[in-house]
Amino acid sequence: MKLTDFSELWLAVNKIKIDVIAKTEIRLFENEGLDTDLSDIYATSEGELFTVLKDGSIRKSIVHICDISRYKEEWNLPKFHIFECNTLESMRRNNRGHRYKKASKNDGQFWMIKATGGEYDSLILCGYCKNQYNDIYSESVTVNNFDIANYMQKPIQHLRSGITKELDMTTIPSSYADNWPSISKERKQYYKWICQECFYDLSDLKKYLHTHHINADITNNKHENLKVLCIECHAKEFKHEHIKKKLEYKQFLQLKENYAS
Repeated sequence: MKLTDFSELWLAVNKIKIDVIAKTEIRLFENEGLDTDLSDIYATSEGELFTVLKDGSIRKSIVHICDISRYKEEWNLPKFHIFECNTLESMRRNNRGHRYKKASKNDGQFWMIKATGGEYDSLILCGYCKNQYNDIYSESVTVNNFDIANYMQKPIQHLRSGITKELDMTTIPSSYADNWPSISKERKQYYKWICQECFYDLSDLKKYLHTHHINADITNNKHENLKVLCIECHAKEFKHEHIKKKLEYKQFLQLKENYAS
């Protein structure tokens, strides 16, 4: 069979690739951690650290120096950080953020690169972070008895307004282009108001047709990154389950059922 139009094939393959990349990133984030230069580490209004993964999820983050292969044996191990503390601020100012990993592993064991190779090791909480934690949560923990698992289970506090777990984004801040309505409409017209996934014709139900960013970057409006989907198919995309809670989603399913009967 000779293929002359690879657009649909590219979209299908690209979606699989994006999902695999996102899932791989999550696995690493929850285990040995991801390399960071601190540019993708953000702080709430009270200084708690978080990051945004490629699936669009906002995750509380632990940050620590990973490579200690040049440390002398008598040197103490580095501390881990959960707040934008004096140490991290200093590292940012001096462009030394490349030394870190971000992770969500909650057992106190962190992946460390030593002169003898890589291994998990126990680290304790930074003293500055401990003070900020006690001030915010009205507790009196020490760096030695800090319950990291308990902290990671708590929801992110004091998240800035405008940043929600339902945003389709990979960076913060992130926003749709000013001419996004025009871009979206052009794509829908190009596909004659038909869903690219289920091929349902929404010419008379245009409000239920969406334009989806395949790689979750809402600033990337290249045609190959945009996919026209009915609201039902859009809700099936990776990390888009929140769409199912919308009234429009339930209305669309009811309309489809009515038309089918």
